[in-house]
Amino acid sequence: MTETTRAESAEETAEAARPATRLGEVTTTTLVHRRSRGAVPWWRDAVVYRVPGPVDEAGLLALAKEVSHVARLGANAVQVRVPDVDPRTESGGAAVDELVRRVGQRNLRLIAGVTGDDAPDDVVDRAAWHLDRVTAWLDRGADGVDLQGAGVPEGPGPHEHAGVDIGALHALVAEREERIITGAVSSVDPEDVAAHLHEDWLHISRDDRLARVAWRADELRATISDAYLQRDAVGAPAGWTLSRVTGHTEATDAGPQAWDAPTPAALRRRLHAATLLMIALPGVVYLRQGEAVDMVPGGVDPATTVEHVSREAAQQRGRAGSLFERYRHALRLRRELGLGTGHLAWVDDPPGTDTLAFISSKVLVLVNLGGDDLYVPADRDLLHASEDLPMPLDETVIVPPDTTVWIALE
Repeated sequence: MTETTRAESAEETAEAARPATRLGEVTTTTLVHRRSRGAVPWWRDAVVYRVPGPVDEAGLLALAKEVSHVARLGANAVQVRVPDVDPRTESGGAAVDELVRRVGQRNLRLIAGVTGDDAPDDVVDRAAWHLDRVTAWLDRGADGVDLQGAGVPEGPGPHEHAGVDIGALHALVAEREERIITGAVSSVDPEDVAAHLHEDWLHISRDDRLARVAWRADELRATISDAYLQRDAVGAPAGWTLSRVTGHTEATDAGPQAWDAPTPAALRRRLHAATLLMIALPGVVYLRQGEAVDMVPGGVDPATTVEHVSREAAQQRGRAGSLFERYRHALRLRRELGLGTGHLAWVDDPPGTDTLAFISSKVLVLVNLGGDDLYVPADRDLLHASEDLPMPLDETVIVPPDTTVWIALE
């Protein structure tokens, strides 16, 4: 389907000699995802703050104490990897109850990451163990369970999660209002992704395609289009993450290998641009613990990690131009403008040599993946940018390479 959107005409400037890099007058778009209709459940456009863990009881208590910084950031759900926490024990139950209480006070949802592989070695029936553990978490007030990475056995055989009875799990969740099942899958094998969607019927299935695709506009456009094609067919929301999925685990660092960034600074800039791109996409967005303050968890115990991230968030809060405030502003706009449940259409004639351009609801998103600057008329309402932009020149805003900007269409 093709639609046409007419933009405001731009004044002639000193950069008119480079029309290929300038936002033009007429934009032709191709619709790839339609707006959600009617009442939307909380999870279909969630922003999930993922604590990779494994988190122990002390870590849960620390997170309960410091969870306010997650709410201030703009997430509406917290996902915690808890392979060793048993809510049925006295200490485990106390830690879980405190986290559930504090999460509820901040109007957040809680998703517990538990898999069949978490069962002790002496457990014979891991699926039964897993169902009991999930039941305990849901009975204590968790809003969902995350199965982490999905596994497909070598050779012929059905798609499966090791040690998980998907049917029994769905029946368990169906008995509890607004409870959900989520999971992750690597995008390396497209058939695996398809099996994950068509056989598991999870509420949210995230994959790591954004972390594996090359840093090129045509490839990003193709893989994002494919994500909506697959999920719209089964009525599932897209699940976006910049963390790689390998087997049953997700990376805790932020370094998509396919981007070929020449330096750590260049990789960080591309990560910021990709994050602002991701936040503009309809569906569910996953943010890794620490990324909004430019920290990578690891090397210390979970409780200390929580404290370090919370302390850095407090230092950056309210500071203009800080990474925390950039994330916070982006998530506020996503919520206010309804980007998580809106339509998405590609701009077919973007400016520049390697520019990804799309319309999300009423926002024009430009990602400059090329080596040259882009030029946008200064009379456009610039909503957000992944980096500080140069001062306007001759009534023109300059968008440098590896930068994403959001522009209001109305």
